[in-house]
Amino acid sequence: MMKSFRNILFCALALTTAGFMSCSDDDDFGPTIFDTVDHPLDRTSYSFPLDTFLKANFLEPYNVKMIYRMEDIGSDMQKNLTPADYNKSIDLAVLSKYLWFDVYEKYGTAEFLKANSPRIIHVIGSKNYNPTQGTETLGVAEGGLKITLYNTNNLDASNLDVMNEYFFKTMHHEFGHILDQTNLRPTAFNLVSKSQYDATTWTSLPDSVAAGRGFVSPYASSEAREDWVEVLANYVTMDTLRWVQLLESAKYEWEDIDMDFDTYKKRAAGADRDTVGYYHEADNGDGKVYRRLCARNADDFVALDENGQVQWLHKAGFIGQEVILQKLAMVRKWMMDNWGISIDDLRREVQQRQYLTNADGTFQYDFMGRLINRLDKPSTNNPSITVMDELRNWVNQYKSLQQ
Repeated sequence: MMKSFRNILFCALALTTAGFMSCSDDDDFGPTIFDTVDHPLDRTSYSFPLDTFLKANFLEPYNVKMIYRMEDIGSDMQKNLTPADYNKSIDLAVLSKYLWFDVYEKYGTAEFLKANSPRIIHVIGSKNYNPTQGTETLGVAEGGLKITLYNTNNLDASNLDVMNEYFFKTMHHEFGHILDQTNLRPTAFNLVSKSQYDATTWTSLPDSVAAGRGFVSPYASSEAREDWVEVLANYVTMDTLRWVQLLESAKYEWEDIDMDFDTYKKRAAGADRDTVGYYHEADNGDGKVYRRLCARNADDFVALDENGQVQWLHKAGFIGQEVILQKLAMVRKWMMDNWGISIDDLRREVQQRQYLTNADGTFQYDFMGRLINRLDKPSTNNPSITVMDELRNWVNQYKSLQQ
Protein backbone atom coordinates (compact mmCIF):
# COMPACT_ATOMS: atom_id res chain seq x y z
CA MET A 1 0.00 0.00 0.00
CA MET A 2 1.14 3.50 -0.77
CA LYS A 3 1.05 5.23 2.61
CA SER A 4 1.68 8.78 3.74
CA PHE A 5 5.48 8.79 3.74
CA ARG A 6 5.73 8.56 -0.02
CA ASN A 7 3.05 11.16 -0.38
CA ILE A 8 5.07 13.39 1.92
CA LEU A 9 8.24 12.76 -0.02
CA PHE A 10 6.73 13.84 -3.29
CA CYS A 11 4.46 16.52 -1.88
CA ALA A 12 7.32 18.40 -0.37
CA LEU A 13 8.34 20.66 -3.21
CA ALA A 14 4.83 22.00 -3.59
CA LEU A 15 5.19 23.95 -0.40
CA THR A 16 7.86 26.02 -2.07
CA THR A 17 5.22 27.50 -4.35
CA ALA A 18 4.62 30.50 -2.11
CA GLY A 19 8.29 31.28 -2.34
CA PHE A 20 8.34 30.93 -6.11
CA MET A 21 5.35 33.21 -6.49
CA SER A 22 7.22 35.92 -4.64
CA CYS A 23 10.07 35.75 -7.14
CA SER A 24 10.56 38.70 -9.40
CA ASP A 25 11.63 38.32 -13.01
CA ASP A 26 13.73 41.47 -12.77
CA ASP A 27 15.93 40.55 -9.80
CA ASP A 28 19.16 42.50 -10.04
CA PHE A 29 22.17 40.34 -9.31
CA GLY A 30 24.49 43.28 -8.98
CA PRO A 31 26.92 44.11 -6.17
CA THR A 32 26.96 41.92 -3.07
CA ILE A 33 24.03 42.24 -0.70
CA PHE A 34 26.28 41.44 2.27
CA ASP A 35 28.49 43.57 4.45
CA THR A 36 31.65 44.07 2.37
CA VAL A 37 33.90 44.77 5.34
CA ASP A 38 36.22 41.80 5.85
CA HIS A 39 35.64 40.72 9.44
CA PRO A 40 38.31 38.25 10.55
CA LEU A 41 36.94 34.91 11.66
CA ASP A 42 37.34 33.91 15.28
CA ARG A 43 40.16 31.36 15.39
CA THR A 44 39.17 30.34 18.90
CA SER A 45 35.68 29.36 17.79
CA TYR A 46 34.74 25.69 17.55
CA SER A 47 33.17 26.40 14.16
CA PHE A 48 36.22 28.17 12.72
CA PRO A 49 37.04 25.34 10.22
CA LEU A 50 33.55 25.31 8.68
CA ASP A 51 33.26 29.09 8.73
CA THR A 52 36.59 29.36 6.92
CA PHE A 53 35.59 26.73 4.36
CA LEU A 54 32.30 28.47 3.61
CA LYS A 55 34.00 31.82 3.21
CA ALA A 56 36.69 30.43 0.90
CA ASN A 57 34.43 28.20 -1.21
CA PHE A 58 31.07 29.95 -1.33
CA LEU A 59 31.19 33.59 -0.18
CA GLU A 60 34.38 34.74 -1.87
CA PRO A 61 34.09 33.00 -5.26
CA TYR A 62 30.30 33.11 -5.75
CA ASN A 63 28.93 35.70 -3.31
CA VAL A 64 26.87 32.95 -1.67
CA LYS A 65 26.36 32.88 2.09
CA MET A 66 25.55 29.49 3.60
CA ILE A 67 23.94 29.97 7.01
CA TYR A 68 23.95 26.86 9.20
CA ARG A 69 23.29 28.65 12.49
CA MET A 70 19.53 28.78 12.18
CA GLU A 71 18.11 32.29 12.06
CA ASP A 72 14.57 32.20 13.39
CA ILE A 73 13.66 35.47 11.71
CA GLY A 74 14.57 33.88 8.38
CA SER A 75 12.71 30.62 8.97
CA ASP A 76 9.11 29.50 9.27
CA MET A 77 8.03 31.08 12.54
CA GLN A 78 4.87 28.94 12.63
CA LYS A 79 6.82 25.68 12.96
CA ASN A 80 8.87 24.06 15.70
CA LEU A 81 12.23 23.87 13.93
CA THR A 82 15.68 23.02 15.27
CA PRO A 83 19.16 24.12 14.17
CA ALA A 84 21.45 21.97 12.08
CA ASP A 85 24.05 19.80 13.76
CA TYR A 86 27.57 21.14 13.16
CA ASN A 87 28.94 17.91 11.67
CA LYS A 88 25.88 17.43 9.47
CA SER A 89 26.34 21.01 8.30
CA ILE A 90 29.89 20.09 7.29
CA ASP A 91 28.56 17.17 5.26
CA LEU A 92 25.97 19.30 3.50
CA ALA A 93 28.51 22.05 2.78
CA VAL A 94 31.13 19.79 1.21
CA LEU A 95 28.54 17.80 -0.73
CA SER A 96 27.00 21.02 -2.04
CA LYS A 97 30.38 22.03 -3.38
CA TYR A 98 31.19 18.55 -4.73
CA LEU A 99 27.82 17.70 -6.33
CA TRP A 100 26.43 21.11 -7.23
CA PHE A 101 28.82 24.06 -7.48
CA ASP A 102 31.87 22.17 -8.76
CA VAL A 103 29.78 20.35 -11.37
CA TYR A 104 28.17 23.53 -12.72
CA GLU A 105 31.51 25.34 -12.73
CA LYS A 106 33.12 22.47 -14.65
CA TYR A 107 30.58 22.69 -17.46
CA GLY A 108 29.77 26.35 -17.11
CA THR A 109 31.92 29.05 -15.52
CA ALA A 110 32.51 30.60 -12.14
CA GLU A 111 30.84 33.75 -13.47
CA PHE A 112 27.76 31.74 -14.43
CA LEU A 113 27.45 30.55 -10.83
CA LYS A 114 28.17 33.96 -9.38
CA ALA A 115 25.46 35.53 -11.53
CA ASN A 116 22.79 32.88 -11.06
CA SER A 117 23.31 31.20 -7.68
CA PRO A 118 21.05 32.03 -4.75
CA ARG A 119 22.64 34.63 -2.49
CA ILE A 120 21.74 32.74 0.71
CA ILE A 121 21.45 29.05 1.52
CA HIS A 122 19.76 28.69 4.91
CA VAL A 123 20.24 25.27 6.51
CA ILE A 124 17.71 23.92 9.03
CA GLY A 125 18.30 20.77 11.06
CA SER A 126 14.77 19.42 11.48
CA LYS A 127 12.08 18.37 9.07
CA ASN A 128 9.30 20.82 8.27
CA TYR A 129 5.98 19.00 8.50
CA ASN A 130 2.62 20.39 7.46
CA PRO A 131 0.29 18.18 9.54
CA THR A 132 -2.99 19.59 8.30
CA GLN A 133 -2.01 18.80 4.70
CA GLY A 134 -0.08 15.60 5.32
CA THR A 135 2.95 17.00 3.53
CA GLU A 136 6.52 17.94 4.28
CA THR A 137 8.41 20.96 3.00
CA LEU A 138 11.80 19.94 1.60
CA GLY A 139 12.96 23.37 0.54
CA VAL A 140 11.81 26.93 -0.03
CA ALA A 141 13.03 29.42 -2.63
CA GLU A 142 12.45 33.08 -1.96
CA GLY A 143 12.72 35.76 -4.63
CA GLY A 144 15.47 33.91 -6.47
CA LEU A 145 17.80 35.06 -3.69
CA LYS A 146 17.47 32.53 -0.91
CA ILE A 147 17.04 28.78 -0.58
CA THR A 148 16.10 27.15 2.72
CA LEU A 149 16.88 23.44 3.15
CA TYR A 150 15.37 21.29 5.89
CA ASN A 151 16.15 17.92 7.49
CA THR A 152 19.92 18.41 7.53
CA ASN A 153 20.28 16.42 10.75
CA ASN A 154 19.13 13.33 8.85
CA LEU A 155 21.59 13.74 5.99
CA ASP A 156 23.15 10.35 5.27
CA ALA A 157 25.65 10.11 2.44
CA SER A 158 25.39 6.31 2.53
CA ASN A 159 21.81 6.53 1.22
CA LEU A 160 22.02 8.34 -2.09
CA ASP A 161 18.33 7.93 -2.98
CA VAL A 162 17.17 9.78 0.13
CA MET A 163 20.04 12.26 -0.03
CA ASN A 164 19.21 13.19 -3.62
CA GLU A 165 15.48 13.43 -2.91
CA TYR A 166 15.80 15.60 0.19
CA PHE A 167 18.71 17.78 -0.81
CA PHE A 168 20.19 17.68 -4.28
CA LYS A 169 17.05 17.33 -6.34
CA THR A 170 15.70 20.21 -4.26
CA MET A 171 18.84 22.27 -4.95
CA HIS A 172 18.69 21.69 -8.70
CA HIS A 173 14.94 22.35 -8.64
CA GLU A 174 15.32 25.70 -6.90
CA PHE A 175 18.35 26.63 -9.03
CA GLY A 176 16.27 25.81 -12.10
CA HIS A 177 13.69 28.40 -11.03
CA ILE A 178 16.41 31.04 -10.82
CA LEU A 179 17.67 30.14 -14.30
CA ASP A 180 14.09 30.19 -15.62
CA GLN A 181 13.69 33.73 -14.29
CA THR A 182 16.82 34.81 -16.11
CA ASN A 183 15.98 33.19 -19.46
CA LEU A 184 12.36 32.11 -19.60
CA ARG A 185 11.55 28.60 -20.76
CA PRO A 186 10.10 28.35 -24.28
CA THR A 187 6.39 29.13 -24.50
CA ALA A 188 5.88 25.89 -26.40
CA PHE A 189 6.73 23.93 -23.25
CA ASN A 190 3.72 25.40 -21.43
CA LEU A 191 1.44 23.91 -24.06
CA VAL A 192 2.75 20.34 -24.13
CA SER A 193 0.73 19.21 -21.09
CA LYS A 194 -1.57 22.21 -20.75
CA SER A 195 -4.74 20.14 -20.25
CA GLN A 196 -3.05 17.80 -17.75
CA TYR A 197 -1.97 20.26 -15.05
CA ASP A 198 -3.85 20.17 -11.76
CA ALA A 199 -2.67 22.28 -8.84
CA THR A 200 -4.98 20.61 -6.31
CA THR A 201 -4.95 16.83 -6.81
CA TRP A 202 -1.28 16.14 -7.58
CA THR A 203 -0.57 15.35 -3.91
CA SER A 204 -2.44 12.06 -4.20
CA LEU A 205 -1.03 11.16 -7.61
CA PRO A 206 1.20 8.05 -7.65
CA ASP A 207 4.54 8.26 -9.46
CA SER A 208 3.60 5.80 -12.20
CA VAL A 209 0.31 7.53 -12.95
CA ALA A 210 2.10 10.87 -13.24
CA ALA A 211 4.66 9.29 -15.57
CA GLY A 212 1.89 7.89 -17.77
CA ARG A 213 0.54 11.42 -18.09
CA GLY A 214 3.92 12.73 -19.20
CA PHE A 215 5.38 14.00 -15.91
CA VAL A 216 8.64 13.05 -14.23
CA SER A 217 7.04 13.42 -10.78
CA PRO A 218 3.60 14.09 -9.30
CA TYR A 219 4.66 17.62 -8.40
CA ALA A 220 5.56 18.29 -12.02
CA SER A 221 1.85 17.92 -12.83
CA SER A 222 0.90 20.88 -10.65
CA GLU A 223 1.82 23.61 -13.16
CA ALA A 224 4.11 24.31 -16.11
CA ARG A 225 6.91 26.10 -14.28
CA GLU A 226 7.21 23.29 -11.73
CA ASP A 227 7.09 20.76 -14.56
CA TRP A 228 10.01 22.55 -16.23
CA VAL A 229 12.36 22.54 -13.25
CA GLU A 230 11.32 19.03 -12.21
CA VAL A 231 12.48 17.74 -15.61
CA LEU A 232 15.82 19.45 -15.06
CA ALA A 233 16.26 18.37 -11.42
CA ASN A 234 15.12 14.78 -11.85
CA TYR A 235 17.18 14.17 -14.97
CA VAL A 236 20.36 15.50 -13.34
CA THR A 237 19.97 13.63 -10.04
CA MET A 238 18.07 10.46 -10.92
CA ASP A 239 20.39 7.48 -11.45
CA THR A 240 20.28 5.56 -14.72
CA LEU A 241 18.24 2.65 -13.35
CA ARG A 242 15.56 4.85 -11.85
CA TRP A 243 15.35 6.98 -14.99
CA VAL A 244 14.85 3.87 -17.14
CA GLN A 245 12.16 2.65 -14.73
CA LEU A 246 10.43 6.02 -14.94
CA LEU A 247 10.38 5.90 -18.74
CA GLU A 248 9.12 2.31 -18.64
CA SER A 249 6.17 3.34 -16.42
CA ALA A 250 5.53 6.23 -18.76
CA LYS A 251 4.90 3.86 -21.68
CA TYR A 252 1.48 3.07 -20.25
CA GLU A 253 -1.68 4.99 -19.52
CA TRP A 254 -2.94 4.37 -16.00
CA GLU A 255 -6.40 4.26 -14.49
CA ASP A 256 -7.75 4.05 -10.96
CA ILE A 257 -10.74 2.06 -9.81
CA ASP A 258 -12.47 1.64 -6.47
CA MET A 259 -11.61 -1.71 -4.90
CA ASP A 260 -11.39 -2.99 -1.33
CA PHE A 261 -8.15 -4.60 -0.16
CA ASP A 262 -9.55 -8.14 0.15
CA THR A 263 -10.70 -8.10 -3.46
CA TYR A 264 -7.36 -6.71 -4.53
CA LYS A 265 -5.48 -9.53 -2.76
CA LYS A 266 -7.58 -12.16 -4.50
CA ARG A 267 -7.06 -10.56 -7.90
CA ALA A 268 -3.33 -10.12 -7.31
CA ALA A 269 -2.97 -13.80 -6.43
CA GLY A 270 -4.80 -14.98 -9.55
CA ALA A 271 -4.14 -15.08 -13.26
CA ASP A 272 -4.69 -11.32 -13.50
CA ARG A 273 -1.83 -10.48 -11.15
CA ASP A 274 0.41 -8.90 -13.84
CA THR A 275 -2.22 -6.31 -14.74
CA VAL A 276 -4.07 -5.82 -11.46
CA GLY A 277 -1.93 -2.81 -10.51
CA TYR A 278 -1.23 -1.68 -6.95
CA TYR A 279 -3.39 -0.72 -4.03
CA HIS A 280 -3.61 2.74 -2.48
CA GLU A 281 -5.54 3.50 0.68
CA ALA A 282 -6.64 7.09 1.19
CA ASP A 283 -6.55 8.78 4.57
CA ASN A 284 -10.29 8.22 4.95
CA GLY A 285 -9.83 4.46 4.49
CA ASP A 286 -11.22 4.26 0.97
CA GLY A 287 -9.25 2.01 -1.34
CA LYS A 288 -8.27 2.48 -4.96
CA VAL A 289 -6.25 0.37 -7.35
CA TYR A 290 -3.97 2.05 -9.89
CA ARG A 291 -3.38 -0.13 -12.91
CA ARG A 292 -2.15 0.10 -16.50
CA LEU A 293 -5.00 0.67 -18.91
CA CYS A 294 -5.70 -2.35 -21.10
CA ALA A 295 -8.57 -4.13 -22.81
CA ARG A 296 -10.72 -6.04 -20.30
CA ASN A 297 -13.72 -8.33 -20.55
CA ALA A 298 -17.12 -7.94 -18.89
CA ASP A 299 -15.75 -9.46 -15.68
CA ASP A 300 -12.98 -6.83 -15.57
CA PHE A 301 -10.25 -9.36 -16.31
CA VAL A 302 -7.60 -8.69 -18.94
CA ALA A 303 -8.66 -9.60 -22.51
CA LEU A 304 -5.78 -10.95 -24.63
CA ASP A 305 -5.53 -10.49 -28.38
CA GLU A 306 -5.38 -13.33 -30.93
CA ASN A 307 -1.67 -13.75 -30.17
CA GLY A 308 -2.25 -14.05 -26.45
CA GLN A 309 -0.82 -10.58 -25.74
CA VAL A 310 -2.18 -7.86 -23.49
CA GLN A 311 -3.77 -5.02 -25.44
CA TRP A 312 -2.46 -1.82 -23.84
CA LEU A 313 -4.67 1.22 -24.43
CA HIS A 314 -3.89 4.93 -24.81
CA LYS A 315 -7.22 6.69 -24.70
CA ALA A 316 -5.60 10.03 -23.91
CA GLY A 317 -4.09 10.10 -27.38
CA PHE A 318 -0.46 10.30 -26.29
CA ILE A 319 2.21 8.15 -24.68
CA GLY A 320 3.71 9.59 -21.49
CA GLN A 321 7.22 8.44 -22.34
CA GLU A 322 7.20 10.43 -25.57
CA VAL A 323 5.94 13.52 -23.74
CA ILE A 324 8.68 13.31 -21.07
CA LEU A 325 11.37 12.92 -23.73
CA GLN A 326 9.91 15.88 -25.64
CA LYS A 327 10.11 18.03 -22.53
CA LEU A 328 13.64 16.86 -21.80
CA ALA A 329 14.69 17.84 -25.33
CA MET A 330 13.37 21.35 -24.69
CA VAL A 331 15.26 21.65 -21.40
CA ARG A 332 18.41 20.28 -23.05
CA LYS A 333 18.25 22.86 -25.85
CA TRP A 334 17.43 25.72 -23.45
CA MET A 335 20.46 24.97 -21.26
CA MET A 336 22.77 24.80 -24.27
CA ASP A 337 21.36 27.83 -26.10
CA ASN A 338 21.37 30.12 -23.07
CA TRP A 339 24.45 29.01 -21.14
CA GLY A 340 26.35 26.59 -23.34
CA ILE A 341 25.86 23.87 -20.72
CA SER A 342 25.06 20.27 -21.62
CA ILE A 343 22.51 18.81 -19.22
CA ASP A 344 23.77 15.37 -20.21
CA ASP A 345 27.29 16.30 -19.12
CA LEU A 346 25.92 17.60 -15.83
CA ARG A 347 24.02 14.37 -15.25
CA ARG A 348 26.96 12.13 -16.13
CA GLU A 349 29.30 14.12 -13.89
CA VAL A 350 26.92 14.00 -10.92
CA GLN A 351 26.44 10.25 -11.29
CA GLN A 352 30.14 9.52 -11.69
CA ARG A 353 30.81 11.47 -8.51
CA GLN A 354 28.13 9.49 -6.67
CA TYR A 355 28.54 5.96 -8.06
CA LEU A 356 31.47 3.65 -8.69
CA THR A 357 32.63 3.39 -12.30
CA ASN A 358 34.97 1.16 -14.26
CA ALA A 359 38.08 2.39 -16.04
CA ASP A 360 36.05 3.00 -19.21
CA GLY A 361 33.54 5.16 -17.34
CA THR A 362 30.73 2.59 -17.22
CA PHE A 363 29.01 2.05 -13.91
CA GLN A 364 29.61 -0.84 -11.53
CA TYR A 365 26.71 -2.83 -10.07
CA ASP A 366 26.34 -4.96 -6.98
CA PHE A 367 25.03 -8.55 -6.98
CA MET A 368 21.45 -7.26 -6.96
CA GLY A 369 22.01 -5.08 -10.01
CA ARG A 370 22.12 -1.79 -8.11
CA LEU A 371 24.58 1.03 -8.60
CA ILE A 372 27.28 1.20 -5.94
CA ASN A 373 27.66 4.28 -3.75
CA ARG A 374 31.08 5.86 -4.30
CA LEU A 375 30.94 8.18 -1.30
CA ASP A 376 31.38 5.44 1.32
CA LYS A 377 34.11 3.62 -0.64
CA PRO A 378 37.89 4.21 -0.41
CA SER A 379 39.20 7.34 -2.07
CA THR A 380 41.43 6.84 -5.11
CA ASN A 381 43.73 9.56 -3.76
CA ASN A 382 43.99 8.00 -0.30
CA PRO A 383 42.62 4.43 -0.02
CA SER A 384 42.85 4.57 3.78
CA ILE A 385 39.84 6.90 3.92
CA THR A 386 36.48 7.06 2.18
CA VAL A 387 35.52 9.61 -0.44
CA MET A 388 33.19 11.21 2.09
CA ASP A 389 36.01 11.51 4.62
CA GLU A 390 38.16 13.07 1.93
CA LEU A 391 35.46 15.67 1.34
CA ARG A 392 35.19 16.36 5.07
CA ASN A 393 38.91 17.04 5.10
CA TRP A 394 38.22 20.09 2.95
CA VAL A 395 36.87 21.56 6.20
CA ASN A 396 39.08 19.75 8.71
CA GLN A 397 42.25 21.11 7.11
CA TYR A 398 41.49 24.46 8.72
CA LYS A 399 41.70 22.98 12.21
CA SER A 400 45.46 23.54 12.14
CA LEU A 401 44.78 27.29 12.03
CA GLN A 402 42.66 27.28 15.18
CA GLN A 403 43.98 28.81 18.37
